[in-house]
Amino acid sequence: MHPEQNSRERLEARAEIYIKSQSSHPSARSRQSRFLARHASRITLRKQGGFAIAAAIFLIVVLALLAAGMVQISSTSHTSLSQEYTSARAYLAARSGLQWGMYQAIYGGSGNASMTFSGGALAGTQASVSSSSTNVDGNTFYTIDATGTYGSSSDPEYSRRRLRLRFKP
Repeated sequence: MHPEQNSRERLEARAEIYIKSQSSHPSARSRQSRFLARHASRITLRKQGGFAIAAAIFLIVVLALLAAGMVQISSTSHTSLSQEYTSARAYLAARSGLQWGMYQAIYGGSGNASMTFSGGALAGTQASVSSSSTNVDGNTFYTIDATGTYGSSSDPEYSRRRLRLRFKP
């Protein structure tokens, strides 16, 4: 015999005893139906108690995976932003080196130099500048190469940018 059938039979027997003890009123059948309906739902709830635990565990696991994914995305975003920041600093150091080289070429100074920036937004960056000139049909053209770096080559945030400028003053 199935355990559910056994429980149902016991409930029906209890309902009959309950109804007989109340009265022999014609609405006794409807009271029996209500009694069975109330107590049958308790049996169903007892059977589904394990399902709620499984659903809760599943929900917790899904939320934990979402949280771990968000932490990973945040970490990757932070690293990417940091690399972009150091790359921009190296680019600006190289650009400053180009401007210095242009000034030297136009006003007759030596165009080869190495600079270390110690203050402001370029603190911790270096620029190496080299220049050369070429005569073409009586016109002098200058070529300036500048390399900007941030950090040392063993540093995880190391960035290096190389720029070249050709111009005629």
